[in-house]
Amino acid sequence: MSSQYDFLIIGGGIAGLHIGALLSQKGKVIVFEKSHEIGGRARVESIDGFKLDYGVHPIRFGPNSAIGTSLLEINKFISFIKPGKSWAFLKNGEKTIFPTGGIMAIVRSSMVPFTSTLKLLLKIKKMDTKDFRELYDISLKEWFEKENIGSELRKFLIMTSSAIQVNPFPERSSAGELLHNIKRVLEIGSVYYPKGGWSPIFSQFSDKIKENGCMIKTNSKVQEIIIENGKAVAVRVNNERISATNIISTIPVQKLFSILDERHCKEEFVKKCKNLRPTAGISIDFCLKKKISEIDGMIFFENPLSFGFIPSNLSPELVPKGKSLMSFLRVVNQEDIKNKSKAERLYQEFRQNIIRFFPDIDKYLFKERTLFLEMVDGVEVNIDQHQFKRPGNQIDNIANLWLTGDSIGGEGAGGDVGHTSVRDCYQKIIRS
Repeated sequence: MSSQYDFLIIGGGIAGLHIGALLSQKGKVIVFEKSHEIGGRARVESIDGFKLDYGVHPIRFGPNSAIGTSLLEINKFISFIKPGKSWAFLKNGEKTIFPTGGIMAIVRSSMVPFTSTLKLLLKIKKMDTKDFRELYDISLKEWFEKENIGSELRKFLIMTSSAIQVNPFPERSSAGELLHNIKRVLEIGSVYYPKGGWSPIFSQFSDKIKENGCMIKTNSKVQEIIIENGKAVAVRVNNERISATNIISTIPVQKLFSILDERHCKEEFVKKCKNLRPTAGISIDFCLKKKISEIDGMIFFENPLSFGFIPSNLSPELVPKGKSLMSFLRVVNQEDIKNKSKAERLYQEFRQNIIRFFPDIDKYLFKERTLFLEMVDGVEVNIDQHQFKRPGNQIDNIANLWLTGDSIGGEGAGGDVGHTSVRDCYQKIIRS
């Protein structure tokens, strides 16, 4: 193994592969992944012919997303599939169109009042960056009271926050960031899903790295980032020193000080990283013997707040012929996941509600996979850690060390944060 690289990347998850593919066009890259496989929290698992994402992973804005932009830049291609109508399943047993996608969706949906919803969306479209920024520190709950938002519209916005921000807690969710993200959806479009699932994305990024003569090393845990004279110069991997001009960490910043001596950093920065709240949740995948629903859009549940979709209705290649895959996520507090008895109770509530609306799941169930995820995204988008309050791509007093991934201050919400953070970090590195 060479002892000197232009870019050394810690972590072979989607962020590490993403920035690795971009930087492989600029110099010699090596990616270190501690696991035996790439993918991290977005990895794909194959079970009896079913290809399962590690949780619900659509891509907001599809070809216009940060991932879409990067794939175009490295001359790689995947197909993005636009879902159909989204549906809401309400606690009163009603099924109705979830009002995204424009005026007609609002007209057809019975869950929101037409006039007040239309007025709100038109107001959001007219808002500029300064207007949103003034609301970033204000919770959704506080904003509801300030703007006298009615109960039905509140319900819709909380469900939207649960999906867009991966934050169903109105007392914490940032009103400004949610409204800003809604505007982006109105302007750019909603979620897409990659044809064939996430495996083609991993393949395109990893292929680009290898095509450019660079390396991805699995089973290679970085033990230490070595700092000399205020500069990151190397890492220690399996007790071997590997030098690099630039070192890029993509691990969640909550875990950064397991490999970086915190004495090199300011106390305020260390505290911010260690106390950063991630999103957490319960994910359920149902592998079914046959298709039981034709829904090809997003699915939202009011009680308990949760969402999901049927990946195989968008990309049949994910399942054996004639079979079906349904995937759902309930966002909960990380503390709830760590409490096993409470996590089990939340799971049972979640599952029972899904079966309430899709009773044929149990009839045609082939295999079920349940994941209790202490970290879905590296950061929960909330009033205390919105994009302007999260750690940035660089650390004061340490040169040549870069941070990126879904715990950094990238624009957007949920998985978007990691992808936009990669683009931001990449631009800063090549300009430095």
